[in-house]
Amino acid sequence: MDPLSFPVLAGTMLTEAVKFLFDRASAVLDRRAGRVPVEEPEQVAGRSAALQVRAAELTDARVERLSQAQGALRVYLSRPNLLQGDADDLRDLLAQLRRDLEEVYGCGLPFGDEERPRPGAEISQHADEVSGQQVGIRAQSMTANGRARVVQTAKTITETGEQVGLHIDGSIG
Repeated sequence: MDPLSFPVLAGTMLTEAVKFLFDRASAVLDRRAGRVPVEEPEQVAGRSAALQVRAAELTDARVERLSQAQGALRVYLSRPNLLQGDADDLRDLLAQLRRDLEEVYGCGLPFGDEERPRPGAEISQHADEVSGQQVGIRAQSMTANGRARVVQTAKTITETGEQVGLHIDGSIG
């Protein structure tokens, strides 16, 4: 399974996943709108550590996606009989929402008994303009068990700019 896809869930698990993601999106949007201070951690039942919004990850595009996803999920919450765990459009919506929320919170949000590999290094870089180098990870090597996750965005990369997600001197594995 693609580690970024959403698992096929059914029944109560699917309903709980939709509610969980809807509630997280609401909490993030409340912080973005100033109804709740951004720096206030979010206590979530079933999680030992509080979730903390990383304000730099609240880009206009991401907030727009969160708002749209929240609107789409509202229908499923009011009409749970519409929830079908194998529906590709629903799974795509939930996967994108989860990716956005994981970027905002800086941690994984697994569901059920889903096992998702945890990267050894997580890098998230966002810039308006890159005119020099923007390198996510530079390493000498990577072991077979090594994992890395790099998310980079730039509105503009100038002619002299370079954006590199992962640079390894040597073989991988």
